[in-house]
Amino acid sequence: MDLEFHQLDLRYRDLRVFDPASQSRLLLSLSQSGQRVPVLVVEGGGGRFVLIDGYRRVSALRKLCRDTVSAMVLSLPEPEALLFAYRLERCGRRSALEEGWLLKELASVHGMGREALSRALLRSTSWISRRLGLVEVLPESVQHAVRAGCVPAHAAMKSLLPLARANKGACEQLVQNLGGERISVRGMEILYGAWRRGDTTVRDRIVSLPLLYLASCEEIRRPDPPVPASLAEALRRDVAAIGAICRRVRGRLLRREEHADVARPSELARTWAEAQGAFADLCAVMEERLAGC
Repeated sequence: MDLEFHQLDLRYRDLRVFDPASQSRLLLSLSQSGQRVPVLVVEGGGGRFVLIDGYRRVSALRKLCRDTVSAMVLSLPEPEALLFAYRLERCGRRSALEEGWLLKELASVHGMGREALSRALLRSTSWISRRLGLVEVLPESVQHAVRAGCVPAHAAMKSLLPLARANKGACEQLVQNLGGERISVRGMEILYGAWRRGDTTVRDRIVSLPLLYLASCEEIRRPDPPVPASLAEALRRDVAAIGAICRRVRGRLLRREEHADVARPSELARTWAEAQGAFADLCAVMEERLAGC
């Protein structure tokens, strides 16, 4: 069925990460081919429907100024619908942090215990605990930056999670001082590695000015520009090149009869006359400059 956007309840929007690159590809696909896969919803009462899966498609369709979205209504309670949508996805599609958000929603809002989640997802209780632990350790402000696409989920897992365990305040300040600028996984690794190795002063500078620190690291890694040769050295190299060209031409002329693709004699004679004139002019200047040496 087709639903208008005002009929959608977007209560589970924060369970997914905004990925600008993926969103751009989806936007292009929808503009060219239209919506081919319906979003998943459940009835919410009062003519409204709770969106379970398809938040990126809804966002893209809105940007394209479409009036409706194609939807499939699931005859399931909300928690079962969330689990159903999770099972439909390809393996590894969600990040560990997104899985943690889903589990937290199912546990805190819908009252599912860890044993029930373990059975529903066919995962061990230790896996459930580890995923829930992620969202418990990472500060909410950092999780917000991940949702907004400013910090890649992999960077949060690899760098910000151990930073938060070591110093939660520093983790929050570092992300806050990024100022909403998107940072790469490699950039976050550099910041965390330097923070871990640094003393108190260095750590304070990294947390206070993370972008400036990354810029300085990039400047240090940039190779020094080549030193320009002096005029005398440039002239010496050019003269050496002339000698090398003369030797190469002599060798090719001596082997001329072995090659059928050598230029015709008339063309070669004209080019040689031009070269002789240029070389004579050069000889006159060289003899004048080198006189008495």
